[in-house]
Amino acid sequence: MSKIHEINKIGQSIWLDSISRTMLQSGYLVEMIEKGVSGLTSNPTIFDKAVAESDLYDDEIKNSFDAGRNVSEIFESIAVSDVRAVADLLFDIYKKTQFLDGYVSIEVSPKLANNSEGTITEAKRIWASIDRPNIMIKVPGTGEGANAIRTLIGLGINVNVTLLFSVEAYRRSANAYLEGLQDYLNSGGTSISKIASVASFFVSRIDTAIDSKLTETSLKGKAGVTNARNAYKLFTELFDVSPGGNFNVLSKKGAQFQRPLWASTSVKNPSYPETMYVDQLMGPYTVNTVPENTFFSLLHNATTADKLTNIELESDYLDELTKRGLSIEKTADELLEQGIQAFTDSYNSVLGRISNKIKEIA
Repeated sequence: MSKIHEINKIGQSIWLDSISRTMLQSGYLVEMIEKGVSGLTSNPTIFDKAVAESDLYDDEIKNSFDAGRNVSEIFESIAVSDVRAVADLLFDIYKKTQFLDGYVSIEVSPKLANNSEGTITEAKRIWASIDRPNIMIKVPGTGEGANAIRTLIGLGINVNVTLLFSVEAYRRSANAYLEGLQDYLNSGGTSISKIASVASFFVSRIDTAIDSKLTETSLKGKAGVTNARNAYKLFTELFDVSPGGNFNVLSKKGAQFQRPLWASTSVKNPSYPETMYVDQLMGPYTVNTVPENTFFSLLHNATTADKLTNIELESDYLDELTKRGLSIEKTADELLEQGIQAFTDSYNSVLGRISNKIKEIA
C-alpha cells in the first residue's frame, strides 16, 4: 500500500493539479492513477503551460481555424477535448467510488468571475459540450459566483468552487450548494446522489501574504493551515448529518457532502517541508489537489494521520496576528482579486499563444 492509499484510508482523496495532452498520450496519467491519483483539476494557467510546451495541439488548432472558429472558441475546443478524454480515463474510479471521485474540473472564463448570468451560460454550454457525468465546472467563489453555483447545482451540474481564501467566502459557497440541492429537489430532480461539488480552499498563498508582513519566525507558516482548519470546522457544522443537523434531511435523500478541497498546497517557502500542507490538513471527507512535485514527495515523505477530526483551533495565534494589525479575512479578499487577475492573465496568454500558432500555421 502506497502513502497515497494510506491517505485515502483516512478519508482524503488526492487529485492532481495538472492536465495536458502529453500526459494523456504518453501513458503518464495512467501511471499516476495507478499510484493513487483519483481526480484532476485544470485552469487557464495549466492549459497555457500545456499549449506552450507541446505541438500536440497544432493539428486541432489548424482544423478549428479552418472551420472558422475564433481564438476563444479554439481554446475551449482544446480544453473540452482534453477534459473529455481525462473524464473517460477516470470513469471507472467514478463508478467504483459511487460518484465520490473520478472527476476532472474545467474552468469558465475568469473574465466572468463577477458575472453570474455569463457564468451560468458558459457553464451550461461547456457541460453539454463535454457530455460526461464526471466533470466539474469551476466557478470562482465570489458573490456573483455564489448565485451561479446555486443555479448550476439546481440544474444538476457538478461544481468545483475555486479561489476560496476566506471562511466567509466558503460559508457563502457552501450555502449556495445547499440551496441548489433543495432547488433541484423542488424542481422534481431525482438523481441527487450524482450531484457533486468541492470547495477549493487555497492555503499556501495565505502564508505567503501573511509571512511577508511578519518578523517573528515563530508566527510564520501557520496562517494558511489555521484558516483552512477554521473552514473545515464550519464544514462539519454545515454538513452535520446527526438528527436535527443542518444536512440531515438532504443526506437521507442521497445528497453528497460538498467536500473541502485543499488547493495551492505546494510550499512557496523552500524552508518549509514539501508535504506540510498535506500532512497538516489530512482528514475525512476532504480532497487535496497537488502539483506533480508535491505528489511524488507525498509518495515518499507523507506523514499519514488524521489532523482535522476534533482539532483545537489556534485562537491565540489569530489574536497575535490581530495585535500586529493583520487580518486573514482582509488578506483573503486581496488574494481573491489577485487570483482572478492571475487566471485572467493566463487566459489572455493562452489565447495569444493560440493566435501565434495560427500565424505560424498560416
